[in-house]
Amino acid sequence: MRLSLTAESANSLALLEAGTDFGRDFVKFRHTLPLSPMSGHDREGPFLLSIFKPGGKSGARAGVAFAEGAFSLALVRRDADAKPTIEYCGTHAVGNDVGPALKTLLEKHRATRAATCAVIDGDEYQIVQVEAPEVLPSEMRAAIRWKLRDAIHFNVDEAAVDIFETPEPVRRTQNKMLFAVAARDSAIQRLSSTLKPVARGFNAIDIPELCLRNLSALLPQDTKGVAMLAVNDKFAQLVITRQGTMYLTRRIDTTRNGFNPNNTQRGEQPIDAASLALELQRSLDYYESHYDQTPIGDLVIAPATDKVQRLAVDLKNETSLRITVLDARELFNVYKPGELVTDWQCLMALGAALRTDDGS
Repeated sequence: MRLSLTAESANSLALLEAGTDFGRDFVKFRHTLPLSPMSGHDREGPFLLSIFKPGGKSGARAGVAFAEGAFSLALVRRDADAKPTIEYCGTHAVGNDVGPALKTLLEKHRATRAATCAVIDGDEYQIVQVEAPEVLPSEMRAAIRWKLRDAIHFNVDEAAVDIFETPEPVRRTQNKMLFAVAARDSAIQRLSSTLKPVARGFNAIDIPELCLRNLSALLPQDTKGVAMLAVNDKFAQLVITRQGTMYLTRRIDTTRNGFNPNNTQRGEQPIDAASLALELQRSLDYYESHYDQTPIGDLVIAPATDKVQRLAVDLKNETSLRITVLDARELFNVYKPGELVTDWQCLMALGAALRTDDGS
C-alpha cells in the first residue's frame, strides 16, 4: 500500500479517500516523481522507505511473514529474462521461540546473508492523507507527526513516521497534500529483534499490499490491467495493477454481516460471493472512472486453498470477470509440490521475497 507509506517503489504514491466507509479501507496508487529530500522517517532502523538501500549480493532473496506461533519463509531467485525460481516456500509452526527455528532453516538453505524483507502485520500501521504544513523542509516530519496525533488510532509518540509527496492529482485541489504512514515502534522493534540476529541480510519491512503488488506485477494480465484478491479468515485484500504500477488497494472485511449470512465463527463459513462481487465492482468502477482506464477483465484469487477454489467458482456466477486461482507454477519455476503457496503467510512471504533493491 503505500498505504502505510511503504512504497510500491521509490516512485509510487498512495492516495487515500477518506470520509466514507468505502474510503476508510480504500487506497489508490499511481506513479509519482522520485522522493523529495523531505521524504524519510524519524526513527532509526529498517522501516519502510527508510530501508531502501542495497540489501545483499546477487542470489536468492528471502521473505519472512509471521503468524501466532508460526512463520513462513520464501526464497526466490530472479534471473534476467527468466521466470523467478522458488527455491523454498513453507510455513512452520514453532510456538513462541521463532528465532532459533528461523535461523536453522536459513542456515539449511545457506540464506543467512540473503537480502531479507519482513512483512508487517496489517494492524500495526496506518496511513493518513494530510495537508502539507507551511514549514521548512527540516521541520516537515515534526509537523507531520503533530498532525497525526488525532488522525491515527494509536499513540504517535510510540510510532515511526514516514512521509512522501504526491504528484499533481487528477482532480486538482487547492492545498498541497502529503501522505504519512505511522507504524508502531513495538512492531518494528519486534521484527528487528527477531530477524537481525539470524538474518544478516535483513534490510526491509514491507506491508501486505505491496507484497501482493509484487505478485500481481508478474501476471501476464498485468500488461492491460488486472485485479488480484488475497483471502484469509478475516478479510479479502484487493489490489489492482497495470504494467507493474498499483493503482488501487482495498481491504474488504468479510466477517461483517452480509459476507457471513449464517453468522458462524471466522473461517468456518464460505464467503458470500454475491456480497463480495458487489464490493469488487465498486472498486473496479472507481478504477475505471478515476483513472480513465479500460475495464479490468481478469481477477486472480489467492492463495490456492480449498476455500478460495470454491469462492472462485461462486464468483464466476456473480460477475462477468475471467476468474482464476493463482497457480505459482505459471509465474515461477517450482520444483517441489509443497511450494505451491496454499496459505496466506506463504503468499505474503513470497511477495516480500520479490522485492528489489529499489524498494519495489
